[in-house]
Amino acid sequence: MDSGFFSLVSRERMEDVLESIHGYTQLALQLMDGDGQVLMGFGKANGYCALLRRHVFTGNECSAVHRQAGHHAQALGEAYVFTCHANLNHIAFPMLLGGKLLALVIIGPFLMDRPDSTLVSGVAEKHRLSAALSLEMYDELSAIPVLEPARVEYLSRLVGHLLSPLLPAERAVQLANRERLYQQAKINETIQMYKGLEQSPGESFLYEKETDLLHKVRTGNMDEAKAVLNELLSYVFFSEGANLETMRTRAIGLTALLSRVAMEGGAQPGSVESVNSGFLQRVMRADTLEDLCFLLQEVVEGFMSAMFDPLDKGNLYIRRALSCMARDYGSPITLESVAGEVGLSPSYFSALFHKTVGTGFREHLNRIRIEESRRLLLSTDYSLTDIAVAVGFADQSYFCKIFRQIVGITPGRFRSGSTDGEAK
Repeated sequence: MDSGFFSLVSRERMEDVLESIHGYTQLALQLMDGDGQVLMGFGKANGYCALLRRHVFTGNECSAVHRQAGHHAQALGEAYVFTCHANLNHIAFPMLLGGKLLALVIIGPFLMDRPDSTLVSGVAEKHRLSAALSLEMYDELSAIPVLEPARVEYLSRLVGHLLSPLLPAERAVQLANRERLYQQAKINETIQMYKGLEQSPGESFLYEKETDLLHKVRTGNMDEAKAVLNELLSYVFFSEGANLETMRTRAIGLTALLSRVAMEGGAQPGSVESVNSGFLQRVMRADTLEDLCFLLQEVVEGFMSAMFDPLDKGNLYIRRALSCMARDYGSPITLESVAGEVGLSPSYFSALFHKTVGTGFREHLNRIRIEESRRLLLSTDYSLTDIAVAVGFADQSYFCKIFRQIVGITPGRFRSGSTDGEAK
């Protein structure tokens, strides 16, 4: 018997994986197609089920239960643990393509507790079985493996790790869908949190979140960058409403900021341009807020990947250095101290830093400090001297000089928003 499933997954490969699972667990396995036809099987039928099929069931009940379990597993997109009509436990794992159930792996039966008379008596009462048959069934139960619930959970996850890679494209779709659901759940959760505040965050809150996001991107912390992005998106929804065109504009502006950070962080111009152009085309085609939010998460990942190529060993040193600089910029750190922390000589570290990041160590450190000072200028009433010291400059005069070089205006003018008069 042939199946379209084996045109996508090698029969030999599938047989090897299932035989390995059976050999290790000693549990029976069946591979069924989407219609419930058995394509492959491992392990012998147990005496308990044989008695039921001989005296109680007509022969189609098991197939029907397995198909129903397959639909549940299909909806979940992962392993599904179920109890069959004979009160025995199984694991159903779906092999999906485009959401369609191509095949189903059934593992079991097994028990999750030591068998007692109630397991048999329930079936016996329902089907009016004789005492002799009930006793014979109870005797056969001892041959059915017992797995503790924790082991069943581990086995379910292990089966997923072994079988999912056989259809990698589908696995990628499943993971992306889970990421989307998780992102939307976190956004909705944060929106509710904002609604519960007695006082809404001010205008500077959005700038603070953008600054925090850029900081996480600079240091290469992907998980924290995604978390801050979701907080930022939540606040935009909360403060400006769920308007697609507003979000489109915000997305384009945020991409420009991220691309600048990526360039400063050592990404090659070609990589940044590729991420930029590809994203901008997709953002203009996005027709739902959910798509737009997920696109922003992808662009964060894209820029960070461009900055921190895991195959480039030099970048691993620089990634650690950037993390150190972003963490300790307020302290009197030096090229020598950071080189020592990452385990390189100062001369080699200096050359590697310039080659990877595209700017010198001191210039990049100043940019980090000025970026933080901009946030403090807009969100606090600290004096210029206090801000200069807080971000790591020795005195206000040098701070103002570097600020003007990078931003183009003095800190006083930046704080006041004035372009025609010096703020004191």
